[in-house]
Amino acid sequence: MTHAALAPLIGPEFDQFLGASIGEDRNGTELSVLSALARLDVDPWQEAMSLARMSKEAAAGRLIALIDALPHEPAVAVPSTTIAADLVALLPTTKKLNVSSQDNVLAGAGARRAQIRLALCALALIAAVILTLSANHSPWSRSGAEPPAPVAAAATTVLPRRSGP
Repeated sequence: MTHAALAPLIGPEFDQFLGASIGEDRNGTELSVLSALARLDVDPWQEAMSLARMSKEAAAGRLIALIDALPHEPAVAVPSTTIAADLVALLPTTKKLNVSSQDNVLAGAGARRAQIRLALCALALIAAVILTLSANHSPWSRSGAEPPAPVAAAATTVLPRRSGP
């Protein structure tokens, strides 16, 4: 299934189609177009957009194939051709589609990635400059000497020993 973040890019004109019932499954659970497509691991919103752009005959054929591919097909005696014809009637026409182009969305995602890469490169450059400056300002870097070892008395406290029992 593709990324569901694209779902908000389509308008409410698909709600009636996606919420439409295709019958009950074998367990008696109402099966909507949305749940049926999800069971088939098909993105419901992308499929709805794709179906709306097809001819009515092609959309009906695709819906018939999808309904027939359900693992627990609807228990209703209504043939999938009738269900598909009813569902195609609920699809918005291409004139009424309020769909953002996926190309524009993906182009926007590419621009965001480029901005993130640029920000990460700038952050790495700033970190390198800070490390270079801090190395140049340390007293040991000028003379090439090692930093002095910590004094043992400053690090630990020695307690006197008791003598005798």
